Amino acid sequence: MYGCELLASTAGQEKQQLDRYYDKFNADIDADKMLHVMSYINELRQLAVSQQALEIEVESYLLEALVKRRYGAFEEGVKLNNYALELAQSAGNKEYTAWAYLHLAHLEMELERFRFAQEYIQHAIDFYENDNSEYTAFMYLWQSKIYLAKGSYHQALQASEKAQSVTANIGDLSNEVAVNHAQILLKLGDYQAAQLMLAKVDPNQISKSQERVRLHYYLALANCYLQAGDFKQAIHTALSQLENSYNTHFLDEQAQLQFLVASAYRQQKEYKLAYRYLNRYSLSKDALSLQRRNNKVLQLEAHFKFDSQNQQLQLLGKDNALKEQRLLQQQQTIENQQLQQQRWLLAGILIMCVLAFIYWRWQNQRYLVTLKQQVAERTHALAKSNELLKTMSYTDSLTGLHNRHYFFSVINQQLAKLARINHLLPPAQLQNLIFAVVDIDHFKNINDSHGHAAGDQVLEQFSKILQQHSRDSDLLIRWGGEEFLLVMDNLTLDEAAHTLNRMCNAIANHQFTLNHNEALQCTCSVGFASYPFIAAMPELFNWEQVIELADGALYLAKENQRNSWVGITPATEKLHWQSDDVVKHYRKYLLAGDLQSYSNITAKLKF
Repeated sequence: MYGCELLASTAGQEKQQLDRYYDKFNADIDADKMLHVMSYINELRQLAVSQQALEIEVESYLLEALVKRRYGAFEEGVKLNNYALELAQSAGNKEYTAWAYLHLAHLEMELERFRFAQEYIQHAIDFYENDNSEYTAFMYLWQSKIYLAKGSYHQALQASEKAQSVTANIGDLSNEVAVNHAQILLKLGDYQAAQLMLAKVDPNQISKSQERVRLHYYLALANCYLQAGDFKQAIHTALSQLENSYNTHFLDEQAQLQFLVASAYRQQKEYKLAYRYLNRYSLSKDALSLQRRNNKVLQLEAHFKFDSQNQQLQLLGKDNALKEQRLLQQQQTIENQQLQQQRWLLAGILIMCVLAFIYWRWQNQRYLVTLKQQVAERTHALAKSNELLKTMSYTDSLTGLHNRHYFFSVINQQLAKLARINHLLPPAQLQNLIFAVVDIDHFKNINDSHGHAAGDQVLEQFSKILQQHSRDSDLLIRWGGEEFLLVMDNLTLDEAAHTLNRMCNAIANHQFTLNHNEALQCTCSVGFASYPFIAAMPELFNWEQVIELADGALYLAKENQRNSWVGITPATEKLHWQSDDVVKHYRKYLLAGDLQSYSNITAKLKF
């Protein structure tokens, strides 16, 4: 009786813990804190399995797949998406099957495989078509977005009209549908109708919406001003969003805003400014193209690995079937021989049967040993192939350095190790990590003047110099394009500055050699920040926000004086800071003196 009560009490505690985790899960998703969810998603999933909460388990797989794809772990994202679909289908849950198909449509849309994306979104629409609810409008909205990305504007308009017919002014979704409809009208050249559509959107609600929806609203609004000939208002609207959207998750939107500003300046005959923003647009498009190309390469690697494993399993299956057939043939031959020998002499037949049986057993044992050896050899070869594919997915093919995929696979271990060390140390001896973003100055000019092959040679030599001036314990990553990320452990800011200064000087003094013995001089700019950003409250700023602050410092270095380094540190340790606001408006905090810059630039920095 006591044991039953104990089991019931434990089950009740797990149910309460699952409810708490699930409430936190939904709150973090609404606040777009995807990476924070990853810190406890395994505990949430284990509780969901133990409590047989299938819907929560499927949601956790879909969310983890979204985060993995967003940060380049494409192979894992594909597996998690398909696992969520299989789980929902096996349980007969049609609603979550529809949502799994929606996520697969997102995936195919990212890879620009619009035919597959349309097929997947149609499965989701078939389930919600007669529901006339918020979910119906949401599915039609994504069908419209797929058509818009494909360039089928009239089909996109029809799907958007269906979404509008069932939204019933449902808050944020109604605003997102209106913004999407305005984007389609702009593509069709009807900016007046687009203005009328945007006028239905409440700016107060848009300011509280997700950042992507907000960016799309102001991008459509700026396009309306541009097509209407109000160039100053178009420039003001676009620039206000560029100042607030340095996050690398929105490269496509930033590129569109930069191109719009360049077009408006060109219409005003301010060609110098137009050229500046056209250059920024080109850099953003290059980074976006590289990101998409890496996603497609990772997809090919995932399919290649999957096909290779299937091929190996099929070969092993065929080989085993052939061996079994041969064994059956041998057994039949022995039986025929026994029947033949029975006609002559019973004693001889018995002796021959014993000998034949012994011989068969010996042959069978020898064959089984050989077969086990072959299976072990093929299993070992398959393991080596898998390890090689994993190494390739973690390594940048041009420079030989680790890539973003590798960085995201080890950063949590690095931070956990740092936390364990600092837990045992007194406050005066706490260790830290220095995140430094290194960028080659005027790299686009090298590609334009000497060709992309020359740019690749510069990247190879540049990466070797960085390796020579970094420690074995440092983490050196090719972050993207001509940008590198250097993570240094257990250094003070002065020591980090000294290291980065030596690195900048080494690059500036190095003579880069191109084809035909052509020489070239290059410089670099560096931005860095320390993790924890505030020693007294290490959890206030996560590592991603510290990288964004380092990226902001890099912008300051490039804007004030290239071939330099700039670091950002807190002037005072204010534990009530809102970290998201500090990262987004770091220039304001620098001007106010709450943050301070640390640089080798002798002139006063302009923020």
